[in-house]
Amino acid sequence: MKLPYNFMAFNVFLAYVPIELGFQLRHFADRRSLAFWVLLILWVVFYPNAPYVMTDLFHLAWLHPHTSISGILRSDPHTWLMFSLMVISAFACALFGAISLLQTSRLLTMMTTPRHLQWRLVWISCCSFISSVGIYIGRFLRLHSLYILMTPGWFIKQLLRMWNAEMIQFVIILTITQLILVYLIHVIAGYPVDD
Repeated sequence: MKLPYNFMAFNVFLAYVPIELGFQLRHFADRRSLAFWVLLILWVVFYPNAPYVMTDLFHLAWLHPHTSISGILRSDPHTWLMFSLMVISAFACALFGAISLLQTSRLLTMMTTPRHLQWRLVWISCCSFISSVGIYIGRFLRLHSLYILMTPGWFIKQLLRMWNAEMIQFVIILTITQLILVYLIHVIAGYPVDD
């Protein structure tokens, strides 16, 4: 049985990077601040890692949770511990990532179009779409965000070759999933989507 700790630790770390960047952005909230724009670009590059962890839930199949004879779920504590750790990791990364998206979109709207706060919904939608493309890149092309910094030319070639109908369908599904998560945070926690 493969232990999920190996990849989950790294994926959760990569998911934490944009969450932390999003929390730090507010300290540089000035349209003339170079630090704000640099942090924003880094946030955009690393943000897909937060919702990406949701796709790691497919690796729960590695736990072989069903008995081979009857197909009933096994009550093995190790299996349920792995299940719990993966679900909590995926949920926490997606939740805090969505909160980071809400905060970052608010800051970006205040910096670029303070008189047109409805643009925040546009930023949320665009970031969710870009994030879904990033998730596709990570999940199916097996490229991490770090590759864009280490080998940008090769990375761009991979991006140009990936577009097809299945990829676009995947991106649409994951974009809608992220938008629903943002909406749920808005409804349940009262976190504002627009001001």
